[in-house]
Amino acid sequence: MRLTQITDPHELKKFLLLHQDFLRPKFPDAKITSKRGRPRIGLRWVIVAICVFMRVNNIVWRDLPHNLKLCKFLIEEGYLNKISSKSTFHHYWDTVSQSSLESWIRMSGYSLTSVDDTDLAIDSSGFELSIGKFWRLVKWGRRAIYKSSDIFCKVHIAVALPSRAVVGVETSKGTVHDSVLFGPLWKHMYARVKRKIRRTHLDKGYWSENIINFLHQDKKKAVIPCKINSMDHGTSRPMDLLVRQQRTMPCLYQRNNKTHLRAEVEHVFGEGTMYHVIPRDYKIHNKLKTLLCIFLWYNHELMVKEVIS
Repeated sequence: MRLTQITDPHELKKFLLLHQDFLRPKFPDAKITSKRGRPRIGLRWVIVAICVFMRVNNIVWRDLPHNLKLCKFLIEEGYLNKISSKSTFHHYWDTVSQSSLESWIRMSGYSLTSVDDTDLAIDSSGFELSIGKFWRLVKWGRRAIYKSSDIFCKVHIAVALPSRAVVGVETSKGTVHDSVLFGPLWKHMYARVKRKIRRTHLDKGYWSENIINFLHQDKKKAVIPCKINSMDHGTSRPMDLLVRQQRTMPCLYQRNNKTHLRAEVEHVFGEGTMYHVIPRDYKIHNKLKTLLCIFLWYNHELMVKEVIS
């Protein structure tokens, strides 16, 4: 959304109504111990939801009060007592932790899952947090900046299939290998989601004996393409069985395990990059939170489609 565009009150109201059941207990208001001080402008969960909505729509802080004045339902229906200044909203946005947004994404993704979601696809993608200075591009080259600079980060997501809901998300530096974040990503997912999963689709970056054995112990089928130099030692280990199946019966292995579902996670990244969300904050943690809003909005649009249908 451009700075000259107007915030749609219907979209903002829909966003508040769909997420209020999760946001009320997640962002409670602190108890007032004294009668002194200014009265609150509204409930904390409402202000947090407004900040996320404005981040996705690329509304800068200085234009936020002007855009909210067009949403008259906020005061008429008791969401806010008044439209405050930009500093108040920015203060609330600063207090929101990154883990809270990740938990919000997992909860919204869990509400979208169904009994048919028996597959899980995991992958990562790199994102640019800010534009580097020109002299760094000239001196070090673009590839050196990608490996050493903090302006790039990785987002690791887990997508439930066939609903394509994001049920797990983790962020890391651009230099972190994909397989390192598999453990935290699996650990923080809801146990009710993991119980439904039968097959986990991963790319070659996750080809590791630790990951394959972990999924095998959890009674999950690991669908990972083996590397070129992988060897079948003739044992009954899960890794040797995967190599044997893919080398001796490739067509049967692809048909039984639906290896094409591995590419479904790329659809989520493609949908997310269409929003063109710009992290305008100076602090790195605020830029990461703005980046997480992309996947939160992706789950929100799936919830809207589900309500309409």
